[in-house]
Amino acid sequence: MRGRQYRTWITLAAVIASLPARGRAEDVPVPVNLQADLLFMIAGHDHNLPARGGGEVRTLVLTKASDDSTRAAAQFKAAAAAKAVVAGLPHSVEVARFTGGPALAEACKAKRLAIVYLTPGFSVADATAIGQALAGGNVLTVAASPAMVKQGVVLGFDLVAGRAKLLVDLTQAAKQHVAFGPDVLGLMAVSQ
Repeated sequence: MRGRQYRTWITLAAVIASLPARGRAEDVPVPVNLQADLLFMIAGHDHNLPARGGGEVRTLVLTKASDDSTRAAAQFKAAAAAKAVVAGLPHSVEVARFTGGPALAEACKAKRLAIVYLTPGFSVADATAIGQALAGGNVLTVAASPAMVKQGVVLGFDLVAGRAKLLVDLTQAAKQHVAFGPDVLGLMAVSQ
């Protein structure tokens, strides 16, 4: 009897260990490398992208102080590094720690950032501060977590009926001078 109970516990432990962590599963329903592929495919449909970066698409991967954030940043940067060209323009990627909305807004202007990608771990308060700080700016903000869309981030990813779905907040997009065409908006879940 003990042998069977032991095997049952080992099997149960293996199943639990193979499940995604609770927070990560809720925060990031779409794998980060797939998010990068979708983002760089869709970014070319932002009519303001070519002018935004001055001849180069500069992407900033923004992190928080957590293992999940650091891991996602490494995954995203690796996937993004494979995209030497985005929307016909040279592409570069850098990673930085989030220090606040105003500092991010200043970095976006100084570095002519085209895209800012928020890794997991950002709170609603962070997303709100980012959205407020970048209003009137010219940058596409993207979050790993779908909960950040409608909180101050323009674009996010969710899993709907087992398929990756792009989410877009058109109100925030207008505030940040992001202009997706109607052809691509039909592929997204749109909120206004």
